[in-house]
Amino acid sequence: MQRRYIYANLEKLDNLVFAYGIDQSDFVHGVKRLPENLVSLVGVDDEDHAVNAHTGLNVINDENEIRRYLLQTHPLPVKWLDYDEVGDLDFLTASEIAELLYLGHMDRPIRSPFNYKLRNHYVFLEQRNGGIKLYFYYISAFSHVLSAAIVRHTLAAYRGRRMFTRSLRVPKVPEAILKQLVRLMSDGLFIYFDQSMIRQRQLLVPVHTEMANDDIEVFDPARTDENRRTHNVATLQFNLVSGEWGLQVHDKLAFEDHL
Repeated sequence: MQRRYIYANLEKLDNLVFAYGIDQSDFVHGVKRLPENLVSLVGVDDEDHAVNAHTGLNVINDENEIRRYLLQTHPLPVKWLDYDEVGDLDFLTASEIAELLYLGHMDRPIRSPFNYKLRNHYVFLEQRNGGIKLYFYYISAFSHVLSAAIVRHTLAAYRGRRMFTRSLRVPKVPEAILKQLVRLMSDGLFIYFDQSMIRQRQLLVPVHTEMANDDIEVFDPARTDENRRTHNVATLQFNLVSGEWGLQVHDKLAFEDHL
């Protein structure tokens, strides 16, 4: 059975987030504004999407089509980056095009994932194990994607309990709580929704960090908990009556900045 949790690891130097339990729908519902242009790094169905003649890569330039594409399920891992204006791809050199192809094939950039000609803000690289690698030009944008994922998982955890029949409205997670959770990401943040419980009309979700920093490249969601040593540092709380969020901290040291 597939586990239900969020994992997020932040590599600050590269503005890279490696995540599990977060998908493209969370990106759509989390970012303040969707990109206006996308270029696929692995190719899309040529019959459905245009091809940029200069790069040979599939592109999507319509806002409604971009939203539809990002909310669809796809048989193969999805990999894309955004770009500012429709004609920007035509100014790329052969070596820059090769760098895009390398990024799509190897899931890491040769140099920076952000191209000054394309003026991109995101790189989205879906992994075969169900995880994603996300590069953010402004890393603060990830907190809103994290909020969308938490809301989605909270609704799923609520609906999975047959004792509740009424609908539930789950608001965005407050900025103050998101900031605290993001502080944990450099140590490997886990939010275990499959270990959640309900007490006094509150959904209580354990928040853990990894006890040993694993290499961000080799994270495997299939590993057992015995092999993945984590430490409970807080409990995420959602009041099912008032709709208010809370975070009960168990280990204050975990939330302090580490050099």
